[in-house]
Amino acid sequence: MPEETKDQNTQNQDGQPGEDENVTFESLLEKLDPKGKELYEQHTAGLLNTVKATRDERDQLKNQIKDLLPKAEKGSELEKTLTEFTAKLEVAEKRATFIEEAVKPGIDCRNPKIAYMTAVSIDAFDKRGNPQWDLIKKEAPELFGKIVPKSYSGEGTDDPPNTLDINAQIRRASGRR
Repeated sequence: MPEETKDQNTQNQDGQPGEDENVTFESLLEKLDPKGKELYEQHTAGLLNTVKATRDERDQLKNQIKDLLPKAEKGSELEKTLTEFTAKLEVAEKRATFIEEAVKPGIDCRNPKIAYMTAVSIDAFDKRGNPQWDLIKKEAPELFGKIVPKSYSGEGTDDPPNTLDINAQIRRASGRR
C-alpha cells in the first residue's frame, strides 16, 4: 500500500510520472482560467503598488541628489542637504534589499519590519549593505520560521468557534470538541 501512495504522489494529473517537479509558477498561472487570473491580479495588486511606490521613492531621491551634486560647495547648506539625501537613499536601498530577501522561501522571516529594526540595531549588514541572516536569526530566532495558521477561525484564538448547531452539540456531548 505505501508503494501505491508513492507512485500516486509522483504522477501528475495526466498520469505522467515525475513531471510535476519541473512546474514553475508562471506555468501554473498560464493554466488558470480568466477568472482565476483576475482574482490573482486583484490579490497581488497591493503588493505590486507597494513595490512600485518604493522604487519611485528611490528614483526620486537619486534624481534629487543628481540635481544637487553640481551645485554643492564645501561646507554649504546644499552640501549638508546632499549628504542627508545620500543617507536617505542608502537607508531606502538597504531596507528594500532587506525586505526583498526576507520574504524569500529560504529565509522564512515572519515579520520583516521587526527583523529589519533588529538588524539595524545590531548592525547585521556586510560592507555592501546585504543582511547577515545568521546574525539576525541568532539575535531574534522568534522572527523566523514557517507561519502556521491557527486551526480555528473566530476571534483570533485557538478555541473552536461557539456554534449552537446540532453537530457541535453532539460532538461536545461525546467528548470531542
